[in-house]
Amino acid sequence: MDGFERNRSRPLFTLGIVLCAIGLLGILMPKVTSIAISLIIAMMLIFTGIVLVSYCILFKKKDKWSWMKALTPLLFGFFLAIKPFALVMVIGFSVFFYFILDALASITIAYEIRPLPGWKLLFASGILSLVLAGAFILFWPYSTYWYVGIMVGASLILDGIFLISIS
Repeated sequence: MDGFERNRSRPLFTLGIVLCAIGLLGILMPKVTSIAISLIIAMMLIFTGIVLVSYCILFKKKDKWSWMKALTPLLFGFFLAIKPFALVMVIGFSVFFYFILDALASITIAYEIRPLPGWKLLFASGILSLVLAGAFILFWPYSTYWYVGIMVGASLILDGIFLISIS
């Protein structure tokens, strides 16, 4: 392996290790991961609302649409901060659709790179994504609380293993 190939493979290997570590955290703490994702989004909405309310106050906005635009993310962010599992349900469905699209992309790419090493792992990752999407639908709504952390974690670990294998 020449220096150019080694320089390209090291970042792939490192990214693979990082993806595996993040995926392992998601699997080990699925409820915490789900709540953390929801709370991060809630905080982003609250911050956005604060910025927009500040804008309305600073520029003395009196029209109801500017204030509605400012208060909507603020109030919705507070709601999600108080009830983070409401967003976890939405995230669960989003992850379900992610797994469907991820499966299609992984399987397609695996067929395109078929003679290269690691194509079987990518194909297996695609099949697993389809299985994970099916598991969500089979066990919904009870699956939502653990689904986001465990399933995203498993997918990240498989993607990490693929990157390590092709590095």
